[in-house]
Amino acid sequence: MSHTATARISKAPANRSYDAFENALLLRKRELNARIADLLRDVAVQAEPDDEGDAAIQNYSTDWAAAALDRARRTLREVEAALARINAGNYGVCGVCETSIPKARLEALPWARLCVNCAERNAEGRG
Repeated sequence: MSHTATARISKAPANRSYDAFENALLLRKRELNARIADLLRDVAVQAEPDDEGDAAIQNYSTDWAAAALDRARRTLREVEAALARINAGNYGVCGVCETSIPKARLEALPWARLCVNCAERNAEGRG
């Protein structure tokens, strides 16, 4: 027996039933990255406005773009986490109760990390 044997770290076997979800998530990731780049340009500091009306419009536009940027970044983190779960072999499993997330929920929200019941309980706890 060789002392130079190396331990192999292997990726969990791919679940081909999630190929469509993985493709949808990869597409969504590309879309979000493009959206974030566009929003960053919108948030960039522009020249001083000519009057108070222009300043108010510019402030509103910047605030809206900043809020949209925040939402896009949060969604991108969720999408990336879902892709990591696919690679780890635990995609489609609720992060709280560990039951299977129904296919219909994953079709509606491919980055869902909670089943409907746990998501509702989570929302009630915040509300």
